[in-house]
Amino acid sequence: MPRRIIITDPADENFRDHFLWIRDRSPQGAEAWRTRIINAIKSLEIAPERHALARESAAFPVEIRCLLSGKNPSAFRILYQIKGDEVRVLAIRRPSQDLMVPEDHSE
Repeated sequence: MPRRIIITDPADENFRDHFLWIRDRSPQGAEAWRTRIINAIKSLEIAPERHALARESAAFPVEIRCLLSGKNPSAFRILYQIKGDEVRVLAIRRPSQDLMVPEDHSE
């Protein structure tokens, strides 16, 4: 049974910020990035446990998992939590961004 995907406000803001930044540099690249990220997030409906724990997971009271989207070393990190039948997308981070800390996410 597919899990329900919840996009948190911080993740939605990350998505919009990254999209606008890429669009300013390459409109076509932004559309390709948008499609890739949306498809990656949709893939979490089935077996989200298949992805490894995020490096920052130990700093949180719950497991945080990481799905990489794109080619290394420029792959974006989609950070999420599995909670019952939901997958909560917490953040979308560029490779150059610092690790997410609990203060970054109040939900």
